[in-house]
Amino acid sequence: MGRRRWIVAAVVVALLGAGAGAVSYAVPGLAATACPGCYGLDDLGGHVYADTADPRLRDVVAAADRRIAAFYGERRSDPRVLICTTDECYRRIGGGGEKGRALRDWSLMLSPAGANETIATHELSHNEFHERLGGARSAVPQWFDEGLAVLVSDDGRYLGPGPDRCRLPYEQALPVVTADWWSAAGGGDDRAYLQAACVVSRWVGQHGGAAGVLELISRLRDGEPFADLVRP
Repeated sequence: MGRRRWIVAAVVVALLGAGAGAVSYAVPGLAATACPGCYGLDDLGGHVYADTADPRLRDVVAAADRRIAAFYGERRSDPRVLICTTDECYRRIGGGGEKGRALRDWSLMLSPAGANETIATHELSHNEFHERLGGARSAVPQWFDEGLAVLVSDDGRYLGPGPDRCRLPYEQALPVVTADWWSAAGGGDDRAYLQAACVVSRWVGQHGGAAGVLELISRLRDGEPFADLVRP
């Protein structure tokens, strides 16, 4: 409940400082998180909001919840889930060409193409990881965050059946560690996801699976540098 009040307060402050129209244009995702109904989204229960009252959408999120809990042992994050079944709705709440988008640990948005268990789990993975990292979130490079989300969601587009889950030679995946991951992925390059998924899945597999991720989170919160803990 505290986080919900913080989100609403942040929007109110922004509205007072910039005007409702300016904020709705600049950060519609945040505004839609604070007031889903203002953007035509109905409450389906369980912090799930959608532009159509289809209970199957809530089932998608419930299945994704179970995947998050299976990996981490429990789910600590409690984001609002905003689901659009039309492109017009997704653009209205601030979406673009992506299938889904996580807003820190506050909420996640799913497009018509992303309203499925795999993408919902991917975005919830971001929410959960950010919630657990707390102030250490900024220490984690985006390639690791994205690769972990692919791994937790078990996305077969970017992961093989195992035990080595890389879909490309590991040496070809390593450049993701130093590359501008966001520019590559923003350009619609699936290779960035393939690389991130490969490097992260290899690291997680060598460090005890989910237990290794939990230890990483703990040590990052204690202030240890990411580069000292993750050496692909």
